[in-house]
Amino acid sequence: MKYFLNLTLLFLVAKQINGYSVTKSRSPPSIENINGVTRYRARVAYDGSGFQGFQLQPRRRTVQGDIEDVLSQRFQKTVRVVGAGRTDAGVHARGQAIHFDLETGTIETKEELQILEYSVNRMLRNDVRIYSLQEAPVVKKLFDGEEKLIQWSAMYDSTEKLYVYRISVGKSIYPLERHNRIVLKWPNTNIAVLKKILKHYEGYHDFRAFSGRIEQLEKETGEALDTRRRVYSIELVEEGDNRYRIEVKLQGALYKMVRNMVGTALEVAWGKLSEEDFLVLLNRSNSAVRKTNKSKPAPPEGLTLEQVYYDDY
Repeated sequence: MKYFLNLTLLFLVAKQINGYSVTKSRSPPSIENINGVTRYRARVAYDGSGFQGFQLQPRRRTVQGDIEDVLSQRFQKTVRVVGAGRTDAGVHARGQAIHFDLETGTIETKEELQILEYSVNRMLRNDVRIYSLQEAPVVKKLFDGEEKLIQWSAMYDSTEKLYVYRISVGKSIYPLERHNRIVLKWPNTNIAVLKKILKHYEGYHDFRAFSGRIEQLEKETGEALDTRRRVYSIELVEEGDNRYRIEVKLQGALYKMVRNMVGTALEVAWGKLSEEDFLVLLNRSNSAVRKTNKSKPAPPEGLTLEQVYYDDY
């Protein structure tokens, strides 16, 4: 108890001195724990410049790997982390979501949960942080007409995601934005054309020509993959000083899908790809696949996973 009181004092002092903010903890919900474990969820923000993506990879630094290492060290046992989705090497996030399980009783109060969030962030390197750490609810879902209690999932309970791609069409870029915005090297980017082309993505489409590794994965698994996805909205927003952001809200994204969408739209805005040929790729009029689409994916550093949406988080 003395240990936790000391940590609490340290936490409050650090909060006052450094302006560290914690999402207000609600009282742990009175719910049934499953299989003797309690699930926790958190948001994650990271600068993707130093990571080889989110997903765990052997001998490479990843966001998932860093968080798992810290949690495992903190509790002196292996703690596995599940993310809402992957991000590529170099891609950033502000509102990624994760969940992980601990034995029920490991954390007993909301103060201990706040201390855990604080201590995890102290142990992580300064290019990744967790926030809004809380106990995840057990949710009711229908299976074959029968209502069952299952644990909340960062991956399967998300309803939509917001990605933002930041570009500059000026001669230079603000130095502080060099890691999350790209300067378009081609001097003649037609913004009106770009805005028009981007709107074609809205709706339900087969994005096979805008996703990487689909054919390889199908060959490895022996199963056909569904490459149809719904884009709820896509907007080109002017930010001033020749800077723009492309906001893409969608159901879910395939591997490199958003970067390929942006890269292909830019090819049209540069006059290197006609609108008609673009629509052939999007509508798969000639059974187009990724190899059919000669456009390069937009660089990863311009892309940020801004938010993963849930009904209750």
